[in-house]
Amino acid sequence: MTRPAAPPPGYAPAPAGPSPLGVFFGRVARGDWAGSVKGALWPTGLIVGLAVALAIPSYGQGDDPAVGWSDRLRIALAMLLQAFGGGFDVTAVSSGGRGGYGGASDYGDTYGDFDPGGQGQMSLSLIPLTVTVLWIGALIIGARAVRRQGGGLDAAVRVSAVAAAAVLVLGLYAQPEIEDLAIHSSPVLATLGALALSLVTTGAVLQRDVAAAWLAQRPGTLSLVRACGTAVRALGAVLLLCGLIGYITFAAQDGVSGEAMLVALPLLPNIALMVLSVSWGGSVEYDVRGRADLIGSGTDHGAFGLGELSDAANDWALVGALATGLVSALVVGVLAARRSADRREQVTVGGVFLVAYLVLTGMSGLSMEYTGSVAEFTGTGNLEFAPSVADALLFGLLWVGGAVLVAPYLVRMTGGGGTPAVPSPYGPQTGPYGSVPGQYTPPPTPGAYTPPPGTAPGPYGPQPGQGHYPGPDGPRAH
Repeated sequence: MTRPAAPPPGYAPAPAGPSPLGVFFGRVARGDWAGSVKGALWPTGLIVGLAVALAIPSYGQGDDPAVGWSDRLRIALAMLLQAFGGGFDVTAVSSGGRGGYGGASDYGDTYGDFDPGGQGQMSLSLIPLTVTVLWIGALIIGARAVRRQGGGLDAAVRVSAVAAAAVLVLGLYAQPEIEDLAIHSSPVLATLGALALSLVTTGAVLQRDVAAAWLAQRPGTLSLVRACGTAVRALGAVLLLCGLIGYITFAAQDGVSGEAMLVALPLLPNIALMVLSVSWGGSVEYDVRGRADLIGSGTDHGAFGLGELSDAANDWALVGALATGLVSALVVGVLAARRSADRREQVTVGGVFLVAYLVLTGMSGLSMEYTGSVAEFTGTGNLEFAPSVADALLFGLLWVGGAVLVAPYLVRMTGGGGTPAVPSPYGPQTGPYGSVPGQYTPPPTPGAYTPPPGTAPGPYGPQPGQGHYPGPDGPRAH
């Protein structure tokens, strides 16, 4: 065996190049950060503007409020940042007074030997879905501006990083201390949630052309994406309708102040999901467990549905709720029938709508856990108020399935029938009958014989002398 020849003097192996991931992050670091900051200003300005609007009212504190405007601004920011996964925890340490914190009180006489301890804590979980939707919309506006400047996937990372950093700063600021109460907003969790949402949203906007080219070669995936888009449109229309009905009903109640109506605005989709759940025959459940001075001791569980609505209002309210459920289901079915290529895609639209409805229903509720003495709450326990996900699944299957089944026939009866053209993955088709943009035409099969216009093939196939002899040297072989 012979040894390999030694390299000549002065020879050095070429250094290994950077990895593709390193090249990508290099482009991110060297990119246009000024344009990315401009794109991230839209969602950041939205959050700040909403917090300022919520902090303006004094909420019944009179001319000398105990909670000033800056503290109300920070509390509003903490509430709004729950839209991205942030928290709202209130802790208090007090001595003496109610609840047995040093000295005698009537708390032990009322609740026995229970002692909540000297540290009070309350956690509130409520996702303002209006803020989530508006923040995604603001991100889309900013990402479109970046795309007009030629930004790519690296720009999506920069915009997302700036937007997440802004959420982190706002989360750190949204932790006021008011007298003996301290509010914590979980800024790290809010930042991670904002980063994930921003990466998905800006990446989809900036890579739209690349994704369209990729989907054009995969008709099955394209059909699924188109069905998801139709389901999102249907869900938005249904939530808008139910949200307006719920908000108007809430505003028409006696004793509802303008401040309460302002606070309800960030919760419009939450209200809409409760209205839709009741209108489809489901229920909104409440569950109270524990011991507290405001709610008493023990466990209380109940639900509010169509039966309770009829008892609380009148039969016309029941009819209105059923009509709302019927219109909502027809919106889903009609959009699926008009925007889908075939029955399979219509069923896919219904399935995606139902999944999204169930996910949002599980996120729309309110829950609160408390222990010790915090503000007006003294005791320990938890409260939950949310639509029933099990009812949403059962009645959603019935209503959405029926709508997807019946709506295509209704569309045909009203003169709006016909299957929409499926966008061709091969672009506009041009032939002897003109150009039909967007109409699907399969590509020519290799080796298939197609006679030219005006040439009729003979009974035994194409005839020699017409330029289409299928011999070894003819165009067919080519």
